[in-house]
Amino acid sequence: MKDWSFQVKNSPVEISKHLKSSLESAKRFAFDMKHHKGDRVNFSLRKRLLLPFEINTQNNIIVNGKISKTKLSNETDVVVSFSQHPLSKLLTYGHIVLGLGFLAAIILEYSNNLYTYLIAGILIVIGVLLGFHLKRSFDKNVKEYKKLISEILDQNLNYSK
Repeated sequence: MKDWSFQVKNSPVEISKHLKSSLESAKRFAFDMKHHKGDRVNFSLRKRLLLPFEINTQNNIIVNGKISKTKLSNETDVVVSFSQHPLSKLLTYGHIVLGLGFLAAIILEYSNNLYTYLIAGILIVIGVLLGFHLKRSFDKNVKEYKKLISEILDQNLNYSK
């Protein structure tokens, strides 16, 4: 999970209206917003799944944000957190655990077949490589979301933090 926070010189209501109008017009995003007492707004954003197997390539980030008024007169704190989709974590850890299960079967001498070694090694390698790929794609998508949010809010922010 990565967090990103910045301040904007607008009210939370203006920011939430601007985000809602910009993101709901694009049918590619699922956007949900909840208003709370005291000028506090929570929102969540993710890409919609168009195909069932896009979870591995495009829809592995869930964006949650909080918009709240600061103690200063006309400033607003925006805190955005990026987290990886639970299904992508399940896919990665599932391959690794399954491969380790095969290795445990070999060590406990349930099977001493060469193909069991091969399957165990392949599953572990797939899990590790998938984890590296998802981490790299997560970092790239976080930068894209930061750029999208900063462009929507018309901010000249350094989104590579």
